[in-house]
Amino acid sequence: MSSDQGRTLHLNRRALLGGTAGIALGGFAGATVAANTPAPAVAQLPDFADPHVNVRTHVRLVGSVAQETVISFMRLNIYAHTGRGNFLPMFTMNNLLVDHWEPLGDDEYQMTKFEAGIYTAIDGREPLEEFVNPVTGETLPIHNFRLGPVPRLYTPEGYVVMSYNPDPLPIEVIGDRVFLATQSLEALPSMLEPGATTYVNSFMTYSAPLASILDPEVHSAPTHKQLQNFNHWAPWMGMAGQPGGTVARGFGTKVAGFDALPPGVLAGFERHVPEILDTESWTEFVFEDSEFLPD
Repeated sequence: MSSDQGRTLHLNRRALLGGTAGIALGGFAGATVAANTPAPAVAQLPDFADPHVNVRTHVRLVGSVAQETVISFMRLNIYAHTGRGNFLPMFTMNNLLVDHWEPLGDDEYQMTKFEAGIYTAIDGREPLEEFVNPVTGETLPIHNFRLGPVPRLYTPEGYVVMSYNPDPLPIEVIGDRVFLATQSLEALPSMLEPGATTYVNSFMTYSAPLASILDPEVHSAPTHKQLQNFNHWAPWMGMAGQPGGTVARGFGTKVAGFDALPPGVLAGFERHVPEILDTESWTEFVFEDSEFLPD
């Protein structure tokens, strides 16, 4: 969209690769084909080991190779895990992602990500104002999720990301679908506790019909998404000093627009995190824990 041109956060690839703090470079993995793929279909598969084919396929699954905004919606079931016993249900998140994509030529693609989440009762629909911590029994106010703007640059040589590096595993074809799995396994300096380390354990799986990947006219594949992660306790959860963290299981897909969200979801974002619906005006970087940063 033409309005994206002026707003998108353009990345200077040389500057980013030169060692900017908090930036990681990830490479694209080659492809493997499931052993049970029928022989005739193998002959028609793209060569995912080709870096240009790989990055185009990766971007079509994750976003779009055209200049456009891609909107995705996911439901995340979130559990407390203290390191002992079963996971304890905490709440569900309505997770809305707004990604602005721009092709830069030579199979390089820039994305600027905005993300928001509203918490509901576990598998519920109505936004929560407060919740009962299943570990401590304490009733706490809800602190809804915000993240953005976050820039990323995808190239045949790899990609430049801000902070977390979703390292891709090989693209695979299973039956009539294409799968891309990514893994973030990192240890980063904590922004909340100077001298401490934040550990990242996050996994995404993207899946789309093989036919959409074989069709060059499809700029953005109709992708299903699945997420699993283990994260530190957020500071608003009242869990300081408690071992463990949160476990999330998420699932969702790209949607045609805000009006295509499930019933009631749009109204929830309009009330609680309206900035995700107007990313033109969202210019200052924030993340879920921004207000807890040390002075």
